[in-house]
Amino acid sequence: MTAVCVLYSSFSDPHSMRARFALLLAGIHCELREVDPANLPTAVTTVPLLQLPSGKLVDDSFAITQWASARRPQLGLWPAVRVRQQSIENLVAIIDGPFANACRLYASATAARLPTAMNRRSDAEIFLAQLEARLARKPFLVGDEETLADIAVLPFIYWFADIDRTWFDISPYRQLRAWLVSYRDNAEWQQVLRCSPRWRPDAMPVFLDASATRAASA
Repeated sequence: MTAVCVLYSSFSDPHSMRARFALLLAGIHCELREVDPANLPTAVTTVPLLQLPSGKLVDDSFAITQWASARRPQLGLWPAVRVRQQSIENLVAIIDGPFANACRLYASATAARLPTAMNRRSDAEIFLAQLEARLARKPFLVGDEETLADIAVLPFIYWFADIDRTWFDISPYRQLRAWLVSYRDNAEWQQVLRCSPRWRPDAMPVFLDASATRAASA
């Protein structure tokens, strides 16, 4: 058993970014262990992986966001109405499935300067258009208030945008671009984007601490 939660994370992995963001928003005191996904420590099979103080392991990034939001229900990130919960779940399933796959292919083709990069980007744009339509109607992805949909989707849009930032910044997805920019000064999101040293068993522990981030930016 551990005294605090321990999150095994990979810095630039959008699933790990999602988990870090949710834990920070919920104010969970959590040790952060940044690891190499290609060389995981013994008993760590995937990232992100959240080890709870009880020893229980949570190995799904969206499940981690749900666990975190349940610790701080006053944030209102998980609506009480089942229809809205299903809307969030359906959106996350699309982002984690076909959109993430399209992004991986787009990133690989762009890095290799392959002529197929634009086609791969077009595949991802199918889903960007859906998000743009949502944000044209409401300020957040599932309604008038921020929910776990926004927390879960944000790292993936950040990932997509960073593949070719020049193109994204002049893309036709104005509402989506504005939504992404709206998180730029968010203290918790800033900490998500802050690189931490690679974890070693003999190193001093590093903690996720949103309160320290706010104090530093004050």
